[in-house]
Amino acid sequence: MKSVGMSNKRRACLSKIRNFSIIAHIDHGKSTLADRIIELTSPAKSKQLHEKERITDVLAIEQERGITIKLQPVSFYWKGYLLNLIDTPGHVDFAYEVSRSLKASEGAILLVDVTEGIQAQTISTLLAALEQDLVIIPVLNKVDIGKHLVDERLDQLEKVLGFKKEEVILASGKTGLGVDKILDAVVERVPSPSGEKVAKKFFGENISRDFEIREDGSFSALIFDSFYDQYKGVVAVVRVVSGSVKTGKRLRLLNTQVEFSPTEIGVFKPEPIAVDTLTAGMVGYIATGIKQVKQVTIGDTVADVDLSSLKIVGYQRPNPKVFASIYPENKDDFLELKESLEKLALNDASLSISQDYSPLLGQGFKVGFLGMLHLEITKERLKREYGLDTVVTMPSVKYKVKLKNGQIVDVTGAYQMPEPFNIAEVLEPVVRGEIIVPDTYMSAVYQLVKDSRGEVYEANTLYFSSVKNMNYLTLKVRVPYAELIRGFFGNLKAVSHGYASFAYSSEEYRPVGVVKVDILVNKEVIPSLSFIEVPQNARKRALGILKILKQNLEREIVPIPLQAAIGAKIIARETVPAYRKNVTAKLYGGDITRKMKLWNNQKKKKKLRAANVKVRIPSKVYLKIIRQEGEVGR
Repeated sequence: MKSVGMSNKRRACLSKIRNFSIIAHIDHGKSTLADRIIELTSPAKSKQLHEKERITDVLAIEQERGITIKLQPVSFYWKGYLLNLIDTPGHVDFAYEVSRSLKASEGAILLVDVTEGIQAQTISTLLAALEQDLVIIPVLNKVDIGKHLVDERLDQLEKVLGFKKEEVILASGKTGLGVDKILDAVVERVPSPSGEKVAKKFFGENISRDFEIREDGSFSALIFDSFYDQYKGVVAVVRVVSGSVKTGKRLRLLNTQVEFSPTEIGVFKPEPIAVDTLTAGMVGYIATGIKQVKQVTIGDTVADVDLSSLKIVGYQRPNPKVFASIYPENKDDFLELKESLEKLALNDASLSISQDYSPLLGQGFKVGFLGMLHLEITKERLKREYGLDTVVTMPSVKYKVKLKNGQIVDVTGAYQMPEPFNIAEVLEPVVRGEIIVPDTYMSAVYQLVKDSRGEVYEANTLYFSSVKNMNYLTLKVRVPYAELIRGFFGNLKAVSHGYASFAYSSEEYRPVGVVKVDILVNKEVIPSLSFIEVPQNARKRALGILKILKQNLEREIVPIPLQAAIGAKIIARETVPAYRKNVTAKLYGGDITRKMKLWNNQKKKKKLRAANVKVRIPSKVYLKIIRQEGEVGR
């Protein structure tokens, strides 16, 4: 890494530092705006912007999909101030990334797409920022293509969110309009990271009144992200709370009590750039040199060795919503899969990982995800970043099963479901959420919620759109999470013509009747494809899986039966047709007995092959099934 030393004159003091995030609903232009900010403050980045669509999206999969998956810090100077920007994801599956960004900030730019207006995720991310007591800077984005909607959106921001019209900045991430005004507002409105307020935010209410956040005090920092480097070990991404740090200084991780000396420290531009010193208020990284990834955890405090009693208030680990088992396609790759998942978990703290075993698939891991997109991204990252082909079982939510002996067990996969005669009751997770929808589509959304086994328990008018001449409503709903991960978002967009948006948070459990459905390929149960479902939806879901198998499995010289079964009862069937081989094609005459002989030999070989055929299900087929199971392009 390039080394850029910061002299005492260049190094920003606390009063000259601003830490802020960009938050918004998905596709409202966060990363594009972040790139315009970098382009304005770092002209040298112009060439890189032409080479790569989005600078702050560092993963190849982010570039390809056009979505932000990981938070990305960037440091730059603006009019003598050091600004630390943390670009955040907008997709609900990566809300945990947003929460970590907000913890490291004093302010947030709330971005609203002028063509879309206020949406559900706009409100939920705003509430998350307000919980952290951040200063909010409202920005209307994409005004270059929505000039006629500006006045209406300003009214919405005032009436719905309480922002005064004069404090809203008009901008365009595409053209760069208003970017300088946004940075000026960050400098003017966002407080510097100093004082009692910041101390309580990081250290809690019990912090000593004598404690001061100073550059020359004892060093302490919050780890809000991390990644693994094969040469530098675990690299901790930190928000420095107090003191300063240089390479070689002896530090301690307060959760694990591991001591180390940094091999390198630096900031993000957004690529890592080594610097001499990180001081209070700054955002940067510390290369720990630690090779054991479990010794460094997100939310931990890194501090001077003499501050063992001080602990920064970290993060509450998120509860996984979707569970699936991951196995290596090659059973010899188990240890490599273990190491790769540990490194991914270092970079993605929302992953929940425990060891698992299947008699057919061998050793693997039960992994908890925050949603279906999170699952798919994880599988693709294992392939791209670590070269691992994996088998992923059918995704499932966490059911609570009450047994007749009074015991309660958690079931996160079909293979864990007890026998029906042992079950007293099954409970499924149900989420509470809020749908914002025009009144024109209200009845269609009501029907969708009902068809998804949910309920609308409250409806209120949010605002009136004079341009579209319709009321926008908020519908408070309860929906089973099992329905949420299987196409609910896509169906919501379909029935509302793209005008409705949905955000959810808390969950509860309620009784449900479910069955275990097995998928059989050539009369052999494939445990990784078994799933749990309510009886009325079991056949439809099974047929969808069987059709994907039929379209993607390689043909054999014999037909391959595909079946779905509940116990001994077959509820659905498809067949992969045999490919036809004309064994008599090269015969140009002779007695019919010559052809009969070839046909009889072919018949015997088919019979022998039918008894011994072993169908291999490629990894890409599992991925297609996962994509069908949930709407992942929201």
